[in-house]
Amino acid sequence: MTAAQAHPLSVRFEPRMCDQHVVDLTLDCSFACIYCPFADRNARAHGVDRPTAVDCSRLEELTPPAAVFLSPASDAFAPQAAGQTHALLEAWLPRGTKIGILTKGMIPRRTLDLLAEFRDQIEGIAIGVTSLDERRNRSLEPGSPPATERLRNVDRAAARGLIAGVRLDPLFPEVDDAPEAMDAIVAECAQRGGRGIIATYVFAWGRYLKRLRREPVVAPSIAHLTEVAPMAGGVAYSVPLARKLETYSFLAERAHAHGLTFGTCGCKDLRLAELETTFYLRCRWPAYLPAEDTAGFPAP
Repeated sequence: MTAAQAHPLSVRFEPRMCDQHVVDLTLDCSFACIYCPFADRNARAHGVDRPTAVDCSRLEELTPPAAVFLSPASDAFAPQAAGQTHALLEAWLPRGTKIGILTKGMIPRRTLDLLAEFRDQIEGIAIGVTSLDERRNRSLEPGSPPATERLRNVDRAAARGLIAGVRLDPLFPEVDDAPEAMDAIVAECAQRGGRGIIATYVFAWGRYLKRLRREPVVAPSIAHLTEVAPMAGGVAYSVPLARKLETYSFLAERAHAHGLTFGTCGCKDLRLAELETTFYLRCRWPAYLPAEDTAGFPAP
């Protein structure tokens, strides 16, 4: 029995990720982002020590959820996953499933064409680009394509009428949150036809926090993770709430100036829901949020 056969595709409901159904097409992830606890935990839970494709041979037998997010503990367009992601989309989009995508990979042309055929079911494509500094990116996201290449996904998606935008996640204090650096990414998103910006500060705990302290590029910023933030499913160290509010408010102002929306993932700091903010507290595009989540905000 191969490793892929031993780990069939599974769909699970994940309350810690904004109450969504989620799917991973691989165990572990070849992008090897050093700050990501999810790929490592998923790999260890399934006993694999390298990126391993799951078995998608019985896709047609699964009952697809009404909506699904790709992917919480991997990347839907890492090299090992792109073909399987396309197969899943081919099987589930004609059956009515709505799709949300977050990726640091390159979405193949044929997959973008497929998504465009079902554009009303595509909740949005978030392209992960936190920094345009390739020295930083090579250290923290060694398996990912360069940021300038990732940003091409926004152009290509927008040209097909798909909702796309940029996700700055995780933001490392003093490394990624200089106003001019963040504004440059917002401007890139707008120039490429993007619709919105999502951003969230880094959080860490236990072995993952210790790992970040050993990474020279971000070790100084880890000293700023001084507050324990309540999160969906637990707690983690993150930057002070006041700093989050300042940065997110700045990004909201710059996004609105460029005609974009801005939001952050409220699941990653539950205290934000108790405050009056100028930004959305969901990491999904506003067009797909319940009315109570968008009340009082400008139309996207």
